[in-house]
Amino acid sequence: MRKPKFVIFTGSDGKYYYNLKAANGESIMTGRGYSSRHAVLHGIAHVMENGLEEIRFTRKISANEKPYFQLRAKSGRVIGWSELYESRQGRDKGIKAVQRAVMHGRVMDLGPIAAL
Repeated sequence: MRKPKFVIFTGSDGKYYYNLKAANGESIMTGRGYSSRHAVLHGIAHVMENGLEEIRFTRKISANEKPYFQLRAKSGRVIGWSELYESRQGRDKGIKAVQRAVMHGRVMDLGPIAAL
């Protein structure tokens, strides 16, 4: 059985990023660029710490009227954001997928590849 995972990769800008992928392989949340592998792992730890708390998710609507969400740390800093969804229900399912993933996820480091 496949499990959710945080996939760490290096972007073409040399920064470290993560994608949180659901068990079905779909990307459900992306993190900002970090200056080091250690920093991105610290960011993932924040996601795992805050991702179970409903209050940490901010539901948003983009300029082109597409729902999405952000995950914020206790400090208020955005630590991850979703894709754009076609519906609010899709966005809410995405939040639930993140909450499931942080309980069962693992970390997979792809090393220095450009995959943005």
